[in-house]
Amino acid sequence: MYNDASTALGGYPPLDFIDPPQADPVVLRSGEYEQLLKREPRRYAELVKSVSAFGIYLIDAHGLVGSWNRGARNLSGWRADEVIGRPYAQLFGEAEQHEGVPRRTLDFVRANGHCREEQRRRRQDGRALIVDCTLDALRSDSGELLGFVEVFHDITDQKARQRELYERATRDQLTQVYNRSHFLEVGAQELERARRFAEPLSVALFDVDQFRKLNEAWGSDIGDRALVTLARTLGRHTRKIDSVGRLEGDGFAVLLPRCDKEPALEMAQRLRLLISEQKIATEPNRKNIAVTVTGGVAAARPLTRSFSELLRNADAALYKARREGKNLVRAWFE
Repeated sequence: MYNDASTALGGYPPLDFIDPPQADPVVLRSGEYEQLLKREPRRYAELVKSVSAFGIYLIDAHGLVGSWNRGARNLSGWRADEVIGRPYAQLFGEAEQHEGVPRRTLDFVRANGHCREEQRRRRQDGRALIVDCTLDALRSDSGELLGFVEVFHDITDQKARQRELYERATRDQLTQVYNRSHFLEVGAQELERARRFAEPLSVALFDVDQFRKLNEAWGSDIGDRALVTLARTLGRHTRKIDSVGRLEGDGFAVLLPRCDKEPALEMAQRLRLLISEQKIATEPNRKNIAVTVTGGVAAARPLTRSFSELLRNADAALYKARREGKNLVRAWFE
């Protein structure tokens, strides 16, 4: 790895770390790398050709790749003859190309001179590559754009580990919906956002009917399977902006942003019916079973003080539905 000097130089490896083949080691002081890039970019490209820890390459003013070092090949799988002379956009996946990420990146650097961010790229074999990249514009003393230079390194594994840790911290292990603590956190944020923009917000609570009897009759494995089926049904039939959480045991909640009481009640009724239509597979040669849920819905009001209060109102509506029977949904009214 390079020492802290690489950060001081905006992400560029200091050239005194480079020992190019068939050449004497070159030692440049801080700042001289930029002059070398401006005046002799090809020489710089040759000097960094053997660097393997970082991908370092040049892009001309038209967006065509002009050089490709060993690190770029090692990290991406692309050979020099597969990228040199071809568009910078080739290094991105189809989705990123369609969204215009390569063009926007170069346009930003043209206007601002520098860009550092995490980007999703495409390896030569088609697999995704997440990189931390630093892209700088190269200009002559007169200000003419000569091209660009990028330094990148692979952070794919690092990002995967971060995602895994995040999922463990925020997801229920059995059902993979939000766990209680994260659902409450998201709910508090959504209530604050709803207040700020004067938008409606509702929450629906669901409990499995006679869940204890289900476990006693069929065993905890079937009970767990029922909870997973319920969670998947909620996740598949709600909007992208909605959040599903398991609060405890057989209790689930659905957060419904931009949704007032009447549409929230309608959605909760639809989810209740969809859940009742699901079949839970039991052991071979034994019948499939179905489960039902009872629910309660509450909408935030101007005087709602907290998300906990909103949940209590939804729970009161659920309790009302319980008193009336099962496989029902009721709404809370002030």
